[in-house]
Amino acid sequence: MKTNNEVKRQAMNAITNVETVARVGMVKLTGGVSLYVARIREADRQAGTAPRKVRRDAMGREL
Repeated sequence: MKTNNEVKRQAMNAITNVETVARVGMVKLTGGVSLYVARIREADRQAGTAPRKVRRDAMGREL
């Protein structure tokens, strides 16, 4: 039978592992989004289109 300390240690290890996986996932997600944005900008430059001007109201919402 496992002692309370062993159970607590295993629970903390599980939490630490989940946090590590979440951090790695966020890094991959951020990198993927950055790459996607860069590709879109490159395609826009090659197409010769200028970024559109977005009209916003006083609250910052697009019109």
